[in-house]
Amino acid sequence: MIKRILIFCLLCLFLNFCSLHHRRKPALVRNVNMDETLKISHDEMQKRNMSQSLGLWVIRDQVVTPPQAKMISELYLSKIDSMKSDFNIWHSSWAISNLYRFGDGAVKAELETAYQKAKKQPGRITKKGTRKLANRHVNGKQTVTGFIHAGGRSYAKRHLVVPGNKRYLQSYEDYRKTQVK
Repeated sequence: MIKRILIFCLLCLFLNFCSLHHRRKPALVRNVNMDETLKISHDEMQKRNMSQSLGLWVIRDQVVTPPQAKMISELYLSKIDSMKSDFNIWHSSWAISNLYRFGDGAVKAELETAYQKAKKQPGRITKKGTRKLANRHVNGKQTVTGFIHAGGRSYAKRHLVVPGNKRYLQSYEDYRKTQVK
């Protein structure tokens, strides 16, 4: 009985921090400096841990220009084949899918090759449940937006550059200071 109550309380706590949406607007962060944030995304994609894909995932619901979309596409295409982690394959491909779906014609043109590749990536995922969820996020009829949970929101605050909003990084240099330890 105590175990059930504890699970129920944890579930309620989790749901309070949940920020899952199916529209872009509630997931947008105002005034993101995307050029500075893309420098962080590039650095994160060079890593070989779980955060490798999150550099792209954190921007998936934000507005990008065609030149930024081109950079994102090139970064994704240069790394996706070497990713081994189900988590990284899923989250980076989910990012490309959202950016493509929300993009205008010019953004979609820059992301087209990456998007076509991203749609196939859930098939590489080894765990059946994870593969099914990744497929829903990448190829589902409904776009899944938002930072999803407290961990995603916390990551966003440490990896999105939003000058003037003290909850987020103010510059790429602020990020670099956290990486030098």
